[in-house]
Amino acid sequence: MMVRLVMREVKRPQHSADGVSIYFHKQPAWICLNISPGPRILPIKLAVFDVDGTLLRGDTICQTIARGLGKYERMCELEELSTVDEIIAGREEMAGWYMEAGREESVSFLADLNWAPGAREGVEELRQAGVQVALASVTWSFAVARVASELEIDDFRSTELDFATGAISHTWGTTKAEYLRSLASERGVSTSETAAIGDTNGDLDMLDAAGRGIFVGERPPPGIAGVTHMPAADIRDVAAGILAQ
Repeated sequence: MMVRLVMREVKRPQHSADGVSIYFHKQPAWICLNISPGPRILPIKLAVFDVDGTLLRGDTICQTIARGLGKYERMCELEELSTVDEIIAGREEMAGWYMEAGREESVSFLADLNWAPGAREGVEELRQAGVQVALASVTWSFAVARVASELEIDDFRSTELDFATGAISHTWGTTKAEYLRSLASERGVSTSETAAIGDTNGDLDMLDAAGRGIFVGERPPPGIAGVTHMPAADIRDVAAGILAQ
């Protein structure tokens, strides 16, 4: 960078300090600054959002469906499960509810989802800026498909239920991270050009895998450096953070 200043002749030698070189010459005087650039921040090309607690707030998708099926209290108990074996058993119980009701009726209870502030607008701002948007969730794919459709998102990863057989293909926190890496590779995007947005410890692997992580949960995420904490953020503000260079 070169800055031209008009000033009287200064008879002093070149001075260098802290990476800045200053050269004094006769009128019109020139000051030449040689400033070493900082690390380059790559623009984000792919953003992967969690769903429950991130793009949706309040009741989870499973709680919303359970309320319609008359299973809300039981679903709240299942939400507290923590071990893999417990969660698998809980998902098998939920799958029984959904199969009894059928896909169409189960999805019908998602007509009035509680969207995060600015969810539609924020996703659209990213899309208009050329950022590809995908979803990664541990919840059910038939429900995530509804969310994706509302947001005009084509790509998502979630837990699959075969309504014909009852077979479940599980998605976990580690699966979400693998999905981000895989999708980035398919799109020719470096992981340093990806962003991940989540709200619970189940999103930490995905946040760690991304070039930029944004955590919208109440408490800052433990153990991962460089994650931006934006508790209960409007998704428009999240989009602005992703697009900021």
